[in-house]
Amino acid sequence: MSNNPLDDDPFATDDEQSTADDTAAAVDADGGTDTTVESSSTDGSGGGTALSEQQVPSSATDLGPREVGHVLASETIHVSRSEYTVNAYIATERRDQVRVGDYVGVSYPASDDRLFAAVDGLRYEPYTDLDDRSDVHNRINRGSALDESEYVLVAELEPITILSVEADGAEDPEGALSRGIVNKVPKPNTEVERVEDEPTLREGLNIPHSGIFCGYLSVGGDAMEVGGEPFPYYLSNPGIGPTGEVESGEPAVFRHALVAGSTGKGKTHFAKNLLRQFMGEKRYPIENHSTGDLERSRLNTVVFDPENEYWQMREDGAIPPEDRRRLERAGVEVGGVDSLEVFVPDVANTTPPSTGESRSFSIPFSLVRSRPELLMPYDPTPVTRGALEGCLSSYFDQEDARPTYEAFIHYLDRNSHEDSVLRARHEIADGTWSAVMRRVKDDVFTDVFDGGGDGGTGANPLDDISGELFREGQVTVIPTGHLRGGKEELTVLTVLSYVIENKISDHDVDTHIKDTPMLMSIDEAHNYLSGADTLRGQYIIRRAREAAKQGRKDKLGLLMITQNPEDIDDEVLKQTNTNVFLGLRDEVVERVPSVPSEFKRDIPKFGKGQAVVKAPDVEAVEVVGLPFCVTKHS
Repeated sequence: MSNNPLDDDPFATDDEQSTADDTAAAVDADGGTDTTVESSSTDGSGGGTALSEQQVPSSATDLGPREVGHVLASETIHVSRSEYTVNAYIATERRDQVRVGDYVGVSYPASDDRLFAAVDGLRYEPYTDLDDRSDVHNRINRGSALDESEYVLVAELEPITILSVEADGAEDPEGALSRGIVNKVPKPNTEVERVEDEPTLREGLNIPHSGIFCGYLSVGGDAMEVGGEPFPYYLSNPGIGPTGEVESGEPAVFRHALVAGSTGKGKTHFAKNLLRQFMGEKRYPIENHSTGDLERSRLNTVVFDPENEYWQMREDGAIPPEDRRRLERAGVEVGGVDSLEVFVPDVANTTPPSTGESRSFSIPFSLVRSRPELLMPYDPTPVTRGALEGCLSSYFDQEDARPTYEAFIHYLDRNSHEDSVLRARHEIADGTWSAVMRRVKDDVFTDVFDGGGDGGTGANPLDDISGELFREGQVTVIPTGHLRGGKEELTVLTVLSYVIENKISDHDVDTHIKDTPMLMSIDEAHNYLSGADTLRGQYIIRRAREAAKQGRKDKLGLLMITQNPEDIDDEVLKQTNTNVFLGLRDEVVERVPSVPSEFKRDIPKFGKGQAVVKAPDVEAVEVVGLPFCVTKHS
């Protein structure tokens, strides 16, 4: 078969035929071309079109150290605003070195620009007229090895960006790179090289050079290496710089994060390592609520600990010395947290967990005054709800001492007769009164409020010791593993609502919370932030949505850790900018819209510690977490 495209063209001129013959002669047996390809220009004689020489690679030449193949010229090369078709031939000797997910670069001739792309797919195509669709073929070739040379390996590339060398970086061997849209089509037969240098990877994927360490960039669960070192992935988290300046950009901590993974995929391990990075000396600008002055404060981190695991973060983990030194060189926070304090909810008829040194605190009934929904873990009728809210309002208005749940029940008992002032004022009929009394007399309320009552107000009420619970620079762990069912739900939701309301409100607020940058880490978050069927749940969701929307303004971040991300409220998830997906079941992946589409088939097959991260303004990538925990984790 002729390589000359004009052999069968009856309209070809003699000059065209001669040029085509010369070009065809340069085509080798493997489809390579001579290194001289001509581009159009007009000569001075006006007698026709001459072609100026331009050098492009030839597949017949030796491969460069990072070259894996070339842009296929025998297929359509297409770049548009909506889709791309860029395929690459993979050289025979590099076939075993290329995987889906690898990053490659394609240079543009006569330019410093370079297309940065990912290998989105791999396929074998027959090179010869192979036909194995018969039993005859199987009998003849049984026992013989398949000749791989009968196929070519084609890589389907997904263009991500065009990288350009900035003028002030031209003298830098690596160049100062900038990202741009993909608006130029790569040239046929151009070399395709594996990207293995840090500047190109960081700029191509838009990964920050420093920030919150989140694992190592990886492909297929294997960490990528640059210069023999694994490539660290950071989340952008600007605050107050080392010289006191306010760094530009939005901190990841206040843009909310989700860590989702099925049991056994390393979710808690990963979450601990991520959380530890926020527990440093970083300061953030925050406006003082009273004076309006800009203050520079460290983060207060609150961790709800349902499995009694996070208090261990005060102690060092088993980190190999060499790994510890490498992590410290990369700016990674390692080791136990000296500022970690454990505050155990004081709830009656429970056994406090063993957490080492700790303090207790109680949930005061007084918090219900502005949050009557806490007493409604059900969906009441409007009449019942109005009656209960009226009773609460009357009680708090007449109570001179510190309000307690026990005193509130006594107040209702004293006013149970039909002609009482309370019932008359709120027009509560017998049926409604019975419904209120059935709902409000609950063992969960008795055990949780005021540390179990017994006539007292409970030791260390939450609002009295908020300055100790939510101290700047402190990690506050609240274990709830000793609580079950309604007791745990009421305790966690009360603390959550107290923090959120004081953060997002502007009137009559707790300044210890309002004036402190805060991160709230909620393990098993689906239990508290789901689309709720109860009035209490709906109230918490409304508050959580407001907190998620105003987090950057009020310096409040949410870190949600869960194995059921599909159960978390959609509006909260929409405001969650950083998403970490470890291994999840197929049906879960399909129900979570924030899972990057290109990884949906991979995530259910992920091994322990393998994850996809999608951060603001950064390409979705695969990372692998550390094989050890930077703090104690047992």
